[in-house]
Amino acid sequence: MALTMLLNTVLISYAQQTQLPVYIPAVNVSINALSANGMPLTKYAIVGLQCAGYNVSNLGPINVVIPIPSTGSITCKAYAYSFGVYSSRTVVLTTSESGETVSVTLVVPVSGYYVPGIGFVPVGTLIAIAVAIIMVVILIVIGLIEYARWRRERLARLIRPPE
Repeated sequence: MALTMLLNTVLISYAQQTQLPVYIPAVNVSINALSANGMPLTKYAIVGLQCAGYNVSNLGPINVVIPIPSTGSITCKAYAYSFGVYSSRTVVLTTSESGETVSVTLVVPVSGYYVPGIGFVPVGTLIAIAVAIIMVVILIVIGLIEYARWRRERLARLIRPPE
């Protein structure tokens, strides 16, 4: 009797573990951020996606799987933020795109250059560095002129006796 009860319990638990596959329509959304001159902002942009009930953000490009309703569509907002500049775009995902990858490229209006060893440097930062270098050079020149004047006065005092 105890053996049959144990056998029935095992059979019931085995029957409960049978799983049926369920298909949920979903779209893979890939978002990349580019600078104004076409450079990828892989490590320099916060990229995100806001949909109904979903909010995903990451540093650099992202790939997100978004479930969509079986009828109709879902509206999402893709955004990118880099160096104080924001860019966004509205993306509409429909059931006809189910199972596909939708690529979104956002152009963040920040221009700059890639400096090897440093990375992406915006033009504003390059201008600030150039101005700082010019100011340092001017201060060095002023210091050298003052030093030359001080040396001349000191040598003049040594050559001419005090009165």
